[in-house]
Amino acid sequence: HADPYELYKYFHVSKVGSSIGTTIGGGRSLQQVFFNRQLDTNIRNDTVQETFISSVQAWVNMLLMSSAGPVKSIVGACATTALTIDVAVETIKSGKAKVMMVGGVEDVFHESTYEFDNMGATINSAKKFVRGRTPPEMSRPCTSTRSGFVEGQGAGIVTLMSVTAAIEFGAPIYGVIAMSGTATDKQGRSVPALGKGVLKSAREVAVGASPRLLDFGYRRRQMELRMISVDELRVEELHVLEDAAGSLGSHTSESHSVLVDQTKAQYQRERRSLQDTWGNEFWKNNPAISPLRGSLAVWGLTVDHIGMASFHGTSIVANDKNESDVLNTQLKHLGCTPSHVVPVVCQKWLTGHPKGPAAAFMLNGVIQNLRTGLIPGNRNDNNIEKDFEAYDYALYLSKSIQTSGIKAGLLKSFGFDQVGGELLILNSDYLFATLTQEQLEKYNDKLQQRDTKASRYWQDILIGNHLFVQVKRHAPFTAEQEKSVYLDPLARAKYDSKSGEYKF
Repeated sequence: HADPYELYKYFHVSKVGSSIGTTIGGGRSLQQVFFNRQLDTNIRNDTVQETFISSVQAWVNMLLMSSAGPVKSIVGACATTALTIDVAVETIKSGKAKVMMVGGVEDVFHESTYEFDNMGATINSAKKFVRGRTPPEMSRPCTSTRSGFVEGQGAGIVTLMSVTAAIEFGAPIYGVIAMSGTATDKQGRSVPALGKGVLKSAREVAVGASPRLLDFGYRRRQMELRMISVDELRVEELHVLEDAAGSLGSHTSESHSVLVDQTKAQYQRERRSLQDTWGNEFWKNNPAISPLRGSLAVWGLTVDHIGMASFHGTSIVANDKNESDVLNTQLKHLGCTPSHVVPVVCQKWLTGHPKGPAAAFMLNGVIQNLRTGLIPGNRNDNNIEKDFEAYDYALYLSKSIQTSGIKAGLLKSFGFDQVGGELLILNSDYLFATLTQEQLEKYNDKLQQRDTKASRYWQDILIGNHLFVQVKRHAPFTAEQEKSVYLDPLARAKYDSKSGEYKF
């Protein structure tokens, strides 16, 4: 959407939140505070504010969003974005927000690069040049010649919405976050050491027979039976209100109407609760159904439907082997068909390792894979390490392959500080299949209108009519309106054709 304030036409300002993080903070500002200040050079007195982790999302909100929603700053080393997405998903599920801006940013500066090199985490480019490697060949995930990551940088920001919010807004739905999770690891003395904590998403015990809860038809019958009871209670309660209104006289008609609306809304919430219980939440706290299996079963899928795995794949010796072992162990424990292999995507051979936004880069890649069915190969993987032959379920491609379609992708992100993240992303077609024909047509109409506006916006950028990012100069409400907007959950912005802006 061209104007972020359009969100407030559909949602209250308290329902648009932010969870954007980074690894260290403002690198150049840190240099100013800890180095230049000691030299008594002239630097800004407020430089320290740009060293805070939360300053990134603060500037996004101050310059673009002007929201009053939940804010959750995340510091997660290389897995920052995976953590922000997990936090955002839980925030939306809890009802605290309907829209979350999430992601990570990272810059490259001398101190960071120098210290990562001292740790032995990055490649030694001088040695690589001696061996005849050109810069594009130096990031070599999963190969026998991998020896550290290549520095990357940038930002990756993702807009997450609840399904109902995305459909109401007419936002493009590129994929579905079916599962998100984070994990720490075991006891140790090494902060960078990578562990196997993310295995927990496959935790389950065998019970002899497959739990009936995994049966889509069984869950549907149970939900429908309970829906009948809820509808009967709703009808009975409305009869009680009708009888009460008749005995009190016509002067209570207005209050009676309000009570009827409240009763209908209450039972509608109960119906949604049943849908959550039997649709999305049925597997939780069940030792026989792992989070990964349960999240797939919500959509009628099994572990065999995972069509690709996006690896953190930093080209660090320990990381790539550990990650391969984790994936293979998960699939084996969940009973994945032995003949089923999962192609591994290690896109850092191309992008390098941007640390904070790494999972955002990877998520963007997974979405492209799901939409096109194309699985990109690792062009530098011409010598896969021999030890990786033990991982039967992982397929390491050196060339891209075109599939007939990918149903689900599994993304992993490992970071220093005992931080691991994992995401299960589904093809958006599974979501669209749950809509009625009328709902789908209405959504498509909104989507096409939005696409037209977006195309026009891009054209105006290209011909120089305006910049890509148009910084806001004022909030969508006046100073006099501010308190009332915050306190009124039904306050919504409207488009003012005269000024071309959304206002309260």
